[in-house]
Amino acid sequence: MRIFIGLDGGGTRCRAQVLCETGERSALLTGGPANLASDFDGALREVSALLTAARDAARALVPEVELIAPRMVLGLAGATESGAGERLRAALPYADVTVCGDIDIALAGAFGGDDGIVMAVGTGSVLARQRAGVMQRLGGYGLSLGDEGSGAWLGREALRSALHARDGLAPDGPLVAAIWQEFAGLSELIAFAARARPADYAALAPLVLAQDRAGCPVAGAILDQGCAYLLAAIRQLQRGADSLPVAGLGGLGPALLARIVAQGGAHLTHVAPKGTALDGALWMAQRISERSAT
Repeated sequence: MRIFIGLDGGGTRCRAQVLCETGERSALLTGGPANLASDFDGALREVSALLTAARDAARALVPEVELIAPRMVLGLAGATESGAGERLRAALPYADVTVCGDIDIALAGAFGGDDGIVMAVGTGSVLARQRAGVMQRLGGYGLSLGDEGSGAWLGREALRSALHARDGLAPDGPLVAAIWQEFAGLSELIAFAARARPADYAALAPLVLAQDRAGCPVAGAILDQGCAYLLAAIRQLQRGADSLPVAGLGGLGPALLARIVAQGGAHLTHVAPKGTALDGALWMAQRISERSAT
């Protein structure tokens, strides 16, 4: 029996699932951060462990059936822009494995083979358009150079706002007070920033969202800045195809897309995704298997 394994890896965690050709699925399997650009060795460890667990889950799912080598699709943050996808594929002891970017599986999950735009926002941020079978990607360059509107970006901007308020260069507000409750003082905040990875900054994003809901103008300004970038990116991807539907994915994508629509982007064709990025990885694995059989 042919089985399919999909894996979705980002800066905060990775997830995998097994799908049998009969339609049965395993439970969701989870692991730690898997961003190939920021930590290749760490991502390799997490992916390897999760794929081993997925193969065990496949055997448990259909214990009486002989399994054909699984067809795997791994969608990982950092795979495309860093060129590390091929390096990861070579390091894994599997033959039928495809490594692509997390945005590839996000598009497949949201629209299958149909046209549309995905705004995927979690620890990082990346957008892409699928039109007539061709993908155009925008952003997703990592926190040092981009990832505007992402969880990591929101957390970093919250710290920056707290420091600017401390220096009298920006307004104070409840978010600033909340940041200083998280850190004992300036030295602790600076020490945190010196060692922080994107996932560490992203852990502060819920604080920004909560303070915005409570009416903090500092938090609102950070979110508005992030959403302005995301809307500009959507507009760029809509050139020549203004009616393309837009779906939000990731831990923050749906909420930020709803905010964009509420603040004047109501003319966007805002749709719910057909499925998750992990669904997209499994869908791609099935399509690759079908093409290789013909």
